[in-house]
Amino acid sequence: MLTILLHIKNLLEQASGENVFTAYDAIPIREKGKYFTILSVSGYEAMNPVYSDTSVYMPVKCNVEITVAAPVNTTYEQIYDYFYSNFDSVLDSICGISNRLKTIEIAPDSKLGRLTLKAVMNISAMKIIPR
Repeated sequence: MLTILLHIKNLLEQASGENVFTAYDAIPIREKGKYFTILSVSGYEAMNPVYSDTSVYMPVKCNVEITVAAPVNTTYEQIYDYFYSNFDSVLDSICGISNRLKTIEIAPDSKLGRLTLKAVMNISAMKIIPR
């Protein structure tokens, strides 16, 4: 799970050069910058493994939540434009037959005190464990 998040984090940082964090980073919000992105995983599911002589192949599915946080005075159009101008090419490269963008929603977040855009992606991957 953490491997998936770190891979997506690296792709998003390379594309945007902006502040991208995992939900598990212990960095205070005031230190994250004007716009910042938080990645988290929900709905992690490990499927039946497939065994070979040398490896165990473990199919996994999860939802990766990409949350962009912007200052309160940001408009819906501004945060949407920010998201697509910084992350559209990365999301296109990740999306395919089994990985796809599921939902996007924009809403104020009272916990963060910011306007947020949350995109949820369905991700399927194969974890390979040597025997």
